[in-house]
Amino acid sequence: MTQRTITLALTLLLIGVGALTAAEPPRLITSQDSAAYALGVANGVGFGQNLAQMPGEPINKELLLAGFTAALLEQPTVMTNEEAQAFLSTYFQQLQEQMIQETKERNEAFLKSNGQRPEVKTTESGLQYEILSEGKGPRPTVEDTVLVHYTGTLIDGTKFDSSVDRGEPAKFGLLQVIPGWTEGLCLLPQGSKAKLYIPARLAYGERGAGNMIPPHATLIFEIELLEVIKGEPIPLATPTTAQQPTGK
Repeated sequence: MTQRTITLALTLLLIGVGALTAAEPPRLITSQDSAAYALGVANGVGFGQNLAQMPGEPINKELLLAGFTAALLEQPTVMTNEEAQAFLSTYFQQLQEQMIQETKERNEAFLKSNGQRPEVKTTESGLQYEILSEGKGPRPTVEDTVLVHYTGTLIDGTKFDSSVDRGEPAKFGLLQVIPGWTEGLCLLPQGSKAKLYIPARLAYGERGAGNMIPPHATLIFEIELLEVIKGEPIPLATPTTAQQPTGK
């Protein structure tokens, strides 16, 4: 979120919060009165929801209203507008860094605990996998193409992708996907069902991916290896988004 976006959101949405403090229902005499009140209600509801979702300690609404009211009525403020903008920029940057660090620590703790389960095996790279049912077919190599059904989740159970939900298995070459997928699928005979627990360094690392996969996220994939297609690698330059799992 940019500083300009934060500023605009606060400016518009705080109007609604101010309206909620009225001791008595306002008298809406003119259409301009109704427009002003409607603006306050519409934005106040949205801002209240945004406040509830903000990480960190709850925002002090009284201080929030005090600053907004003073600025709106052009009264003296404890901070200048420039000071407020600079503070918010630093504050939200620090908050983001704190969230990233907490995510990293939670995911590392999950992998440490998960790796202690007897049914989970850990490779030298740090990939963890759990065989749910082992197939009898050939194992793929990195040069092969595979047909799989899969569901991907974060450690809190949030689902971010699923070929099962789409009702169509995915076909892709093993050089087209994230390292955790390449390594994990090469461990499975055709017909196997397994879970892969992929550390961030074997997935999307500190970048994350889109809005669903945050930085430093461990990815959990439940996979069914339907078919290994030998000698049919898909060229790196030709994959289509529709054919690829989010694990690519």
